[in-house]
Amino acid sequence: MIEKRLVFLFPGFEPLRAEAQVERFHRAAKRSADVWNAELVLGSPDTGSTKTAPFAVFHAVLAGSGYKTETDIVVCDWSDLIRAYAARPVITRFVTGLVALGDFLLTGTVFRYLRTSWRYGFFYAFPLAMLLFALVPALLVFSWLAGLAPGALGVLAGLAGGGCVALALLWWVNRRLHLLTALDDWAMARDFCRGRNPLILARIERQASEIRRRSDASDAQEVVIAAHSLGASLAILAVDRAIRDGLAAERLHIFTVGSSLLKTALHPAASDQREAVERLVVDRRLPWTDCQGLSDPINFYKSNPATSLGIMDGRTPIVVRIRFKHLVKAATYQRIKRDFFRLHRQFVLAVEQRCAYSFHMLLLGPRPLVDFAETGTVGLPPLAGDAPVTPDRAPPLAAAGGAR
Repeated sequence: MIEKRLVFLFPGFEPLRAEAQVERFHRAAKRSADVWNAELVLGSPDTGSTKTAPFAVFHAVLAGSGYKTETDIVVCDWSDLIRAYAARPVITRFVTGLVALGDFLLTGTVFRYLRTSWRYGFFYAFPLAMLLFALVPALLVFSWLAGLAPGALGVLAGLAGGGCVALALLWWVNRRLHLLTALDDWAMARDFCRGRNPLILARIERQASEIRRRSDASDAQEVVIAAHSLGASLAILAVDRAIRDGLAAERLHIFTVGSSLLKTALHPAASDQREAVERLVVDRRLPWTDCQGLSDPINFYKSNPATSLGIMDGRTPIVVRIRFKHLVKAATYQRIKRDFFRLHRQFVLAVEQRCAYSFHMLLLGPRPLVDFAETGTVGLPPLAGDAPVTPDRAPPLAAAGGAR
């Protein structure tokens, strides 16, 4: 059983500051603890000496019949980098986003997505579909108005009318479906793959230093590198650098949920990411658990963090597939199942009923993560008492398409 744990948490691509990430974690952890009849005490976050510190640290104690687990959680914030992309002029966000989409297409990365997990193609096509949704009606309005009057007057009327329609639809799409955020996501991913943003590289260096410093000073039995979505790309580089700088790897466990690591690692320019994965899996043989959801198009369902990159040797990451409809009540699932951004966040939100997966109970609970990797369920004694929860799929997968 785990009595002390240290967690480094890498959030996904969201502009939420570290304090907001901690608040979300607190709310969801309390709700999840109630589901499991566990007593949870959460400490206030320490964000360092300034509000711009890229880390927030808090202490948690989860207790129940026959166990008490203390966990220190370090939120590795990179939301300031995300907000910097969002602070650019709108036209710049559009242009760089479209250039990035073109880059991923022309380099063949999109076709690697489709071979690895065809559902991810929907996420790639989403910004393009939204642009077509706005531009096609605008072109129809332009053609109609231009035909009503001869010469330049008709063209001007068409441009004015079509432009208004395009702007109105783009405003609506962005407000409801976060189009600009999606374009920023692709722009940042391109910069990350090609090493075009030195601030990202500097942040990873600082995260690596923090992982090594805090791990060396901790007597925790388990050190977890937990990451959601695109945060996995930063986490893998950070932990790899920390180990190369001298961090002992014996207590480490990588835990990725809804991972977008392959979004960047499949790009030809991202050789540093593929090399990092190979070192972690082949040279260090670190335990790695990757959780995927069928109904989430933003993760790479039926992929594997290593074998999908052609890395067949070493300690292959264990893939655990989860069903979102088992995590929440039926009414909640009906409400969220068509909102793929909301579904993607469900990986790190509260569960509403006892089930095989709970992000917060896995990070705060008494069992080591390797138990979840082996069984596919968090619902084991002592957390589950005398009523263990069966996994969504047994056994977990050691490679895409194959049972371990």
